[in-house]
Amino acid sequence: MPGMHNTMSDFLRHLISTGLLAVMVLTTACASLTSQSVDQSVVEPKVQALDGDLLYELLAAEFAGNAGDLETSVNFYQQAAKQSNDSRIAARAAYIALYDKKYEQTLELLDRWRELDPDDHDVDRIYAMSYLYLHRSAEALPYVQALLERGGDSNKEKAMIVKKLLGDGIAAQDSFDLLEALNQVQTDNPQMLILQAKFAAELEQYEKSIALLDRTLEVDASLVDVYLIKARIYQAQGNRDAAKAVIEQVLKDHSGNVGLRMQYAHMLVEDKDYKAASEQYLHVQKIQPDNVEVLLNLALLYIETERLDEAAELLNHLIELDKKTNIANYYLGRIKQNKEQFEGAIAHYIKVENGTYVFEAKLRIASLFDRLDRTDEAIEQLNTLAEETEDWSKRVRVYLVQGEILRSHQRYQDAFDMFSRALSHNREDINLLYARALIAEKVDRVDIAESDLLKVLSIEPKNSDALNALGYTLADKTKRYQEAKEYIQKAAELVPDDPAIMDSLGWVNYRLGELTEALKWLSMAFEKLEDAEIAAHYGEVLWHANQKDKAREIWQKGLAVDAKHPVLVETLKKYKP
Repeated sequence: MPGMHNTMSDFLRHLISTGLLAVMVLTTACASLTSQSVDQSVVEPKVQALDGDLLYELLAAEFAGNAGDLETSVNFYQQAAKQSNDSRIAARAAYIALYDKKYEQTLELLDRWRELDPDDHDVDRIYAMSYLYLHRSAEALPYVQALLERGGDSNKEKAMIVKKLLGDGIAAQDSFDLLEALNQVQTDNPQMLILQAKFAAELEQYEKSIALLDRTLEVDASLVDVYLIKARIYQAQGNRDAAKAVIEQVLKDHSGNVGLRMQYAHMLVEDKDYKAASEQYLHVQKIQPDNVEVLLNLALLYIETERLDEAAELLNHLIELDKKTNIANYYLGRIKQNKEQFEGAIAHYIKVENGTYVFEAKLRIASLFDRLDRTDEAIEQLNTLAEETEDWSKRVRVYLVQGEILRSHQRYQDAFDMFSRALSHNREDINLLYARALIAEKVDRVDIAESDLLKVLSIEPKNSDALNALGYTLADKTKRYQEAKEYIQKAAELVPDDPAIMDSLGWVNYRLGELTEALKWLSMAFEKLEDAEIAAHYGEVLWHANQKDKAREIWQKGLAVDAKHPVLVETLKKYKP
């Protein structure tokens, strides 16, 4: 506000004259200058006495800073720095201006700081940062060189000084430009060349990055890790063959380098060359028998290639070492489950007590309870898991597993009620709407099924599953056959080769009395997927087309897939073949 400075100044002078600011001067002005942002290594200068005007500027700066008004704080400090010969005031002002991203103002304050205390070397760092933030790397260069002259003795220490300086939000291009200038002056620091190469890669200047790394190896060929960086850059370019070739070449001379071999193994896994990856991990295992990462990665590769007994041996060894026990028990549970040793699988899943796999383990335990005919326990566990799971996407997975268990036991009303309760928490969730729609038609709530599927389509108009489900429901449960066919045809346009959609096309054509067209689609669907429900539909249409022997043959194939499928069972009861 206009006139505020004079009013405040008069007020402060009144307080000074009455002696009421004695404590405030000591605790607010002087103490603040030697704390917080100011480096404690600052050389103590001569301290100037605080007169009324200077004290006003300092206190106003502090009050503004404490209120979060940094711009005002800097302005008052700048005025104080002009009046005072105490370098700490200029230093504090410079730090606050830098923090407030007022870089031009920071430079002015740095000039004053240097004038008052030429021996304070921290000024060079702030100069360098300010120029870099202003994208003026050439002007930052001499200050960085001054830091390096006083800094570490070794190449690595010098590179660390620069790395730390560039780690404060400096733009990658400015970092690269500064390093390029430094490396033109000092060409023999491999660590500085590596740092520049990393920024080149960040800027996607991959060829430049590779050239810098090659130059690094010319300076010091013993820096094997440079090959790893080269390989990663080739990977970033999408040139995986070149990346592998780099490591293959260097491994010939450094066969015992665990880091190189592990990186090579990771590349081979990404390329799905599991046999070659296993060989690399086995090579490392001979060098380091108890390397936890090797044991785990090798076990996972064995699981991927169905060498389950060998995987189990490695996972058990991890448990013996008391390393990665949660993930080891999780995958031992997976192995047992794969072998249909359900109780053994549960025993391992229960031991997964924390980490990423706890949720997955609990979900699998519930599914296995159902496989062991302990369905009520499975549902109870899933209810508990849903209640304790805050992540909504994970909760939805719990609901879907619970719905599948209830559906498999034909407890359709329970499943419908459960999905309805779940949707009360989020009425826009597509997965729950779709799941309830499929169950709704089982409890003769075609209205809900249609409403839920239309809601899904309002959110995702090209959802082929919802289009197909809506068309099939209308074809199967209503007489709105032409409307049903339109939905199914839209789904077929999106996913032409889906056997479920082909089955729906066949079924809706059957409902329309077009037997030849129906048989065409149903035969194609069954040829793609020998499914019990498709068999039920295909057989029924064949029966009505007076191809009863063929119908019986298809139904038998359906029974071989799933003799308890409700649609097939109901169809066979209906026709008694």
